[in-house]
Amino acid sequence: MKKILVVTTVMIIGVVSYILAQDGFDIKVKNQTNKEISGLYLTYDNIKSGIKIPLIASGKDYKFNVNPIEDSAKDFDEGAMKLQYKDNEGNLHTEYVIGYFEKGYSGDAVITIKSIDVNGKLDIEIKDNTSLY
Repeated sequence: MKKILVVTTVMIIGVVSYILAQDGFDIKVKNQTNKEISGLYLTYDNIKSGIKIPLIASGKDYKFNVNPIEDSAKDFDEGAMKLQYKDNEGNLHTEYVIGYFEKGYSGDAVITIKSIDVNGKLDIEIKDNTSLY
């Protein structure tokens, strides 16, 4: 009985430690098109500097972390994380990655680029998971 209690306690401590250790948001961009994708930026209000996503080859993924505690200006309180890009005609397109977050929030998001039309407009699917801590 004591062994079960010890194992359960260790597992709970491990899970809680993992959750608390996660800083910010782990973002994954998946390029499922047959073309290279470039010109993507991730931004939110009061970010110190927008995050330029490097060229992603066809069928490849790019992973990175956004930490609002480190990446934000001092006056950041809350915001929405957005993916932005320009199409072939120079029109700016915005997709919401995380609809709402504050400093201290964490989570992850997967941005799947499914196709690109002749004008450079992307068909994007976004799945996110946000935690308050």
